[in-house]
Amino acid sequence: MRVVWNFRSRSRTLPFGIGRGLLGTLTTLSLALAAIAARAEGPVPIFADGFETGNTLAWPLVVGEAPLVAPEVFRFNTLLVRDPHVFVSVPLAGCSDFTDTALPFGLGPSFNAQIATSLTTDGDGDTFLDLSPLLQFRPLDVLASALRLDLAQGLCTAPVAGTSCTLDPAQLPRTVAYDGLAAGSCLGTVAGTTSGYTPAPTLPTLPCFVSRAAHHTVQFGDFPLPLRGVQISATFAGNPPTALASGLLRGFLRETDAAQVLIPADVPLVGGQPITILLRGGAGNCAPGDDRDTFEGVAGWWFYWNFDASPVPFSGT
Repeated sequence: MRVVWNFRSRSRTLPFGIGRGLLGTLTTLSLALAAIAARAEGPVPIFADGFETGNTLAWPLVVGEAPLVAPEVFRFNTLLVRDPHVFVSVPLAGCSDFTDTALPFGLGPSFNAQIATSLTTDGDGDTFLDLSPLLQFRPLDVLASALRLDLAQGLCTAPVAGTSCTLDPAQLPRTVAYDGLAAGSCLGTVAGTTSGYTPAPTLPTLPCFVSRAAHHTVQFGDFPLPLRGVQISATFAGNPPTALASGLLRGFLRETDAAQVLIPADVPLVGGQPITILLRGGAGNCAPGDDRDTFEGVAGWWFYWNFDASPVPFSGT
């Protein structure tokens, strides 16, 4: 199943020194992935490659199906890319890993710091936090088996302390399935696909929820980014859960697909280049070494993000 998840910052002003386009592209990529988790069920695929088109909001209807369950809603508090890291060549400074370290010459904060700012502030003064990924459990059940989870973009009031949310009418939610686990293993990294960066991805522990692997197309800006084997998982904190902790998101970007995604031409330093220029091992990347992996016999990059989320007051369906 393909899920198209378009997740953009509401703020039009981005302080990242090397250009709004690059930060917008990278931040939207991460937050889009933070908001997707699905399995190969739901709307009927119409293409042999496992991808499908159209609105994936619809849940398969069953005769006698119960009315829609009121959601229990969690909002992402944090989102941190852990592997691979992102690099850019800065004149006079050389190759810079700006994943967790600010760019030289005061060009801007780190990539992860910029995501944190978008999640916690109202940069454009519209009274809403700039980025608000929501998870709507229908219902929330620590022992769920293929229960409904809606993934949505929220309009959440600023400031972040005391925020309350409703759905962003400009963004369609996506309906997926999740399972709750009290025994066994939660989601982990794929063996041999991390590169030794510090800190390494944090792994969720029991009890947890886990989505089932599926192929997704993430739409960021004007560019579709097909991802393979996407899954999301987090620890249920409390009983009943009062938080989602040690969340892990993972998905595989094929190198051939990444080479088709071009950074906007007006971005300084890397404008007009494929996104591979930011990833170690990609064409034109400035960093020594190679972060590429193999999945389904094809070269690319496994991406890993950590997140946590808290319940929020929510109005709407």
